[in-house]
Amino acid sequence: MRRILLPVLLLPLLLAACAGNATHGVNAEPEEVPRVGIVESVTAIDLPNEGGSAGAVIGGTAGAVGGSNAGGGRGTYATTILGGVLGSMAGDALQNSGSHPGVEIWVKLDDGKSTVVRQSLDKNDIFQVGDRVRIVRSKGEPRAEHLPADSTRP
Repeated sequence: MRRILLPVLLLPLLLAACAGNATHGVNAEPEEVPRVGIVESVTAIDLPNEGGSAGAVIGGTAGAVGGSNAGGGRGTYATTILGGVLGSMAGDALQNSGSHPGVEIWVKLDDGKSTVVRQSLDKNDIFQVGDRVRIVRSKGEPRAEHLPADSTRP
């Protein structure tokens, strides 16, 4: 039983570790100074779902457990690994399917350039043409945030 249980428990953890993004160490991005500008247009859009590794872990675990019950003898190891890999791929695909509401915001920056930000729709943070915003990075992606009307700093 221990021979079957160890791969079943370790495989999903290994797959989850491989699926994650490492954003620390030498290749980490330096913090960026926020850019400031005025909203030129706002458009409602659908954004694709991008989940973490939970679907892969759950699918990998279920697949490994199912695979460990198939086959016999040394074939059990192969079916456990195959079940874990296939379950992980299926769980990740299910988690990342579909879309959710978002917003596309075109911003005329104070330096004269324009930029576009696509972000999830937040009903508590509605953008309108003429709003003063700053563009910051959140988890590596640009995000617009409102500036107070009397703000002189980003």
